[in-house]
Amino acid sequence: MVSRGFHKVDSAAIMRRMGGLLVALLFTSSVTSGASSRDAVPDQPPATMAARGERVLLIGDSNFFGSLGHTLRTGLESQGHVVFLRGKSSSGLARPEFFDWFAESERLIAEFKPTVIVSMLGANDVQRITWPALDDRIQWKDEAGWRRAYYGRVRQFMKRLSGDGRVVYYLSPTNRGWRIAVDAVNKVREVQRRAATGLPGVEWVDMFPLSSDETGSWLKTGRDANGKVVIYRRSDRIHLTGEGGKLVGQRLLAELAKRRRG
Repeated sequence: MVSRGFHKVDSAAIMRRMGGLLVALLFTSSVTSGASSRDAVPDQPPATMAARGERVLLIGDSNFFGSLGHTLRTGLESQGHVVFLRGKSSSGLARPEFFDWFAESERLIAEFKPTVIVSMLGANDVQRITWPALDDRIQWKDEAGWRRAYYGRVRQFMKRLSGDGRVVYYLSPTNRGWRIAVDAVNKVREVQRRAATGLPGVEWVDMFPLSSDETGSWLKTGRDANGKVVIYRRSDRIHLTGEGGKLVGQRLLAELAKRRRG
């Protein structure tokens, strides 16, 4: 895959935009886990945003195709932002012959002209990495080779998204209910975190704490404000239910606001 040139980033403009958006993302919610109020899914819309007018592009896998992505879109739109959501189940960066996010993101950026991009990819990258044009691949079990190749691909993608001074929030995969699946996505998370280091306008967001209970285990069930049990995961122990997407979406927005205040 040929890498195109990247534009010079205006760091001051980036910081102003990141600050405005993060302040805007502060939701007033009451969310708790287990018997406490932390897991209750709020029924009320978020508080008024402090800033308006961003063009926010949401791109990702089945989480964004599902309830989490729609929760973010609805919340941001209710605050006056223009939002476009593009989700593709089973997609990632590892297999462009299945779905090419480099080409698709380039198309979406040209058409939608976002100022902010929120991307959630990686859960489906726990496999071989391919270069279809070169008829080449690196197998998942090639530990060192896979990490090098994935680092390069993720970093290139982050640079592409953040061109022209765009702000990028790059989300990790969520926590999950199978140990083997957790170990696999931990490899992805670690490479993503390193790839984002030092890139202007790019911030990596770890979704594990936001999709876990108070013990650090995967978020499975909780109780709403009335004490009723709420199921947050589907039977595969990975995908979020509608209620799970609402809760994790609220936690994500609160986490971004907390980072801004810090």
